[in-house]
Amino acid sequence: MKKPIISLIVAVSFGVALLATTLAAPVTVKIRAEIPFDFIVGKKRLPKGEYLIESLNDAGTLTIRHAKKGKAVTFNTIRQKPTDSPKSKLVFNRYGDQYFLARIWDPSTETILKLNKSKTEKRLAKLAKKEENPDEVSVGDK
Repeated sequence: MKKPIISLIVAVSFGVALLATTLAAPVTVKIRAEIPFDFIVGKKRLPKGEYLIESLNDAGTLTIRHAKKGKAVTFNTIRQKPTDSPKSKLVFNRYGDQYFLARIWDPSTETILKLNKSKTEKRLAKLAKKEENPDEVSVGDK
């Protein structure tokens, strides 16, 4: 009886350690994308154009910078789940003609990074009755 319990405890401990190691791995993102529409990150509205998205630290803080104008916005992300997508991709939630950066697919870290919804996005989602299933628009890397 003791042997199966000890084996179970060892297996669970190993699983928790493996998960913690995976989640604690550094996030190093470097993506260049052409975004064909104006969009919002947090509280900041950004014009369409070519953007660079890069990690600022290992905790998931990123910056998005217009390639020509140099305007930048810093934002935090949450690791959502692993991805096996071979290409980088930005996913925007769309409500009417408003686009909000929602997720970043990064194959170099095999992770999907999620942004929290801003108050403005939550309000528009409620008005559009799309809190759970917003329209999504994807933009691939350049």
